[in-house]
Amino acid sequence: MSDFNPLSVFYIATEMFGAWFWPLVVVALVLLYGVVSGFRRLRHRGLSAGGPLFGALVVGLIATVLAAWWVPSSTEASISALGGVIDYLLVIAMALAIGLGVFALVFSVMARKRASKQIKA
Repeated sequence: MSDFNPLSVFYIATEMFGAWFWPLVVVALVLLYGVVSGFRRLRHRGLSAGGPLFGALVVGLIATVLAAWWVPSSTEASISALGGVIDYLLVIAMALAIGLGVFALVFSVMARKRASKQIKA
């Protein structure tokens, strides 16, 4: 592990995700852009981000909980097949990644709708 550096992480990730690596990177960047531009639009219009943040947090939390049950079954395993701490940590990490993606998507949509409502009013 003396060679463990960002380049090693990159090669491990490309090996793990295979053909899905670059599409997932693009999706993550688009979601990040949506969140940042949502905050910028709201701040530019002088609006609070509280409503979209709360709604996105609630939906993201629900998605995370649902993903925690879905992730093991997506590998055709059951919750009882999880044996060690690392199994639970990986399920939680994957569920959090899904929940974070849902949060970013919902916040982006809610922020844009709120900012566009302010223009029309």
